[in-house]
Amino acid sequence: MSLSGGVDSAALCALAARQAPGRVRAWTMDVHFADATERRNARTVANTAGVELVDVSVPDAVLPELFEPAVLSQETAILNARAVASHAFYAEARRQGASTLLSGAGADEVLMGNPAALAGAAARVTEDRRLVHEVLHPGPVDNLGVDQRVLRLPWDAELASGDEDHPEEVRYAAWVLWELVLPPELRSASAHGVNVCTPYLDADFADVALGLPLGVLARHGAGKWLFRHAVRSLVPDEVRWARKTPRYAHTALSSPVRARWLELYREWLTPARLAPLECVDAGATRALLERYARLAADAPEASAMDRLLMRLCSLVMLHAHASARPPCPES
Repeated sequence: MSLSGGVDSAALCALAARQAPGRVRAWTMDVHFADATERRNARTVANTAGVELVDVSVPDAVLPELFEPAVLSQETAILNARAVASHAFYAEARRQGASTLLSGAGADEVLMGNPAALAGAAARVTEDRRLVHEVLHPGPVDNLGVDQRVLRLPWDAELASGDEDHPEEVRYAAWVLWELVLPPELRSASAHGVNVCTPYLDADFADVALGLPLGVLARHGAGKWLFRHAVRSLVPDEVRWARKTPRYAHTALSSPVRARWLELYREWLTPARLAPLECVDAGATRALLERYARLAADAPEASAMDRLLMRLCSLVMLHAHASARPPCPES
């Protein structure tokens, strides 16, 4: 059981312990940006359910060094250090014998776990797009008018037939899952030979959850309202009613190994390495990086800049490894 300390994984852990008493092992991650309350709640849940708890320590110093392996295992652009920590977590779980893990991934999305996230996500997308334009070369078709699709929110940009009938929060949930949550959870685990099961994304469960009226999913600013009531016999109250804590606000600047992260960004974001991407302005990228390096760790703009720098580093890494492989003879 992958036990974060939130109500979702706590409920799964309690159910598993009831079905297989004495045979459940729970895994939790100790990393510098892990929420202290959730870690304490994970211990409470493990004690209450009577399961063995394995605390996987992910030292700060290893995260920059694992950035490149994490990008390659996930085959996508990484935008926060948690994706790197997941890579380390699954590697250690496999080393200690875990082959299959239950995960609470997806519960936030199908159960409206964080009602404030929808508005917050729109603001983040706007901020990210503004920054991206700083580092891109002007496109050759900029004078042909504006493509209205690029002005839409990403979860509305590529609507398939019928998708427009879904509420915005459902389209947003699907985008978060497929773009932000599942790649680091599932691809990193798979790279290490760990199978991650996500019961909250079971089709029957998700269909029921997504069909519930919004009023029973979120009340008084708290998400998962009905779910929290449903698991009252399984999960201790202090865990059941704990508010969702953000996990993605930490940046290279707030890391205890800040200097190493900045060194890594400078190593990868060089003109020679950026040149093959063609659309990225190397000079503007370096200027953004140096501006970022001068910021205070709690500067409001630090998160957006860090997300962009991590994405750019990821793209350079992916390109470097793809171009280093011999071409496929069949193609």
